[in-house]
Amino acid sequence: MKPKTLLQKEVVEMSKKLPPLTKAQKEYPHKKLFQKVGYYWKKGGVWCQCCGHVDEVLKPTLAVSIGVGSHVCPECGADLKLEHWNQSNRQYSNEILYYSIVQSFKGWMVVRTFEVQRNNTRGEATDLFMSEVYQNWVVENGTEIILGRKYTRSPFHFNWYYNSPMDVKFHNYTASGNYEMEDIFDVAGNYFYPRASVIPILKRNGWTNKILGLKRISIVDAMKQLLTNPTAETIVKTGQISVFEYMLLKKDYTIPYQHSLNICNRNHYIIKDASIWFDYMDTLTYFNADTHNAHYVCPSNLNKAHDLWMRKKAKVEAKRKLEERRKEIAAANVEYKKIKGRFLDIHFSDGIISVSVLQSIEEFFEEGETMHHCVFSNGYYKKSDNLILSARIGDKRIETVEVNLKTFNVVQSRGVCNQITEYHDRIIGLVKKNIKLIRQKMTA
Repeated sequence: MKPKTLLQKEVVEMSKKLPPLTKAQKEYPHKKLFQKVGYYWKKGGVWCQCCGHVDEVLKPTLAVSIGVGSHVCPECGADLKLEHWNQSNRQYSNEILYYSIVQSFKGWMVVRTFEVQRNNTRGEATDLFMSEVYQNWVVENGTEIILGRKYTRSPFHFNWYYNSPMDVKFHNYTASGNYEMEDIFDVAGNYFYPRASVIPILKRNGWTNKILGLKRISIVDAMKQLLTNPTAETIVKTGQISVFEYMLLKKDYTIPYQHSLNICNRNHYIIKDASIWFDYMDTLTYFNADTHNAHYVCPSNLNKAHDLWMRKKAKVEAKRKLEERRKEIAAANVEYKKIKGRFLDIHFSDGIISVSVLQSIEEFFEEGETMHHCVFSNGYYKKSDNLILSARIGDKRIETVEVNLKTFNVVQSRGVCNQITEYHDRIIGLVKKNIKLIRQKMTA
């Protein structure tokens, strides 16, 4: 869209005057973001994805490299992680990622996003490609203006027109028939250059480059909150980055237990895992414990304290009369299926891990008992704005996943005793890949 307002016209003109990238900014994605991978053939040979060189090694030498798990490319010196290339007829590989640089310009913050490709054709040197495709501009009052290249998309393809001019765009969570589309201009999940230049007020309000390392939040939302929300400013200035991340993921910018958080700050207590801490505070409240007391609010070992109080809570719950529990579960089941019934047939898998919605209150109880966490005891089935799924391999429960039904973000995914398993990233990726199934049910 052509710029219509004075502000949009101002941003379009400023975009034309942005400084070129530094050498370090250009080289960063190719040096740091793409994996150092070498594809090998069992008959012998390792294809370096960093430079394109094919090392024609003999089977015995290759067997040693496979045993070690790595191979040093004689051409570029890269220590390659070996992966078997089983596509014998395919002579090329293509990798694409989105890379963003955060910088200030004439009183604005701008997040510049580039599509970066690493292309390899067997027998040729690696081709590295980078093109700027959109920009998110944010001014001091939190107003955002997006510029981007022309693009086409469908459920089955996406294409940028790299030579098209930058014009005004908007966040575009939209549907096409039965297919949900992702917001093209949401920078959450992008790779970021680890250093940023910021406007003075953003620096004053607590900006830290640690925020660039938060993988699941939108840096644009983070900047908006720091510019406009005093609570966010206080949270970041006191070093409570996990709480800030938690707030952004839930899109809930009013923090519960603010008085307890103030106690943490006065005692220089940094919360490492906000979702665990808030669950812990819920449990303290359940027992009417003094949430104004640093002894409770600032445990030296949060996970240990959380689990201790959860065990206490479980014992209390276990003392309830069986008939009371049956009545509670029966009533809760009716309400749960009334509210969440549309989601109960959701099931998806990547061939190894299967994920499905918990079907009943009995399953919440079984999930909590087996996984030794609070999904049942803290009444997650009562919450109308979430959806709880169980990730399993066969009949074995691996992690329990909470999805926020307002933001469609994965709020948390926990294994036994709230630990993170080796499948954690894979599970979150699988859920995000199939989030459209949940979106579709919201309008069903």
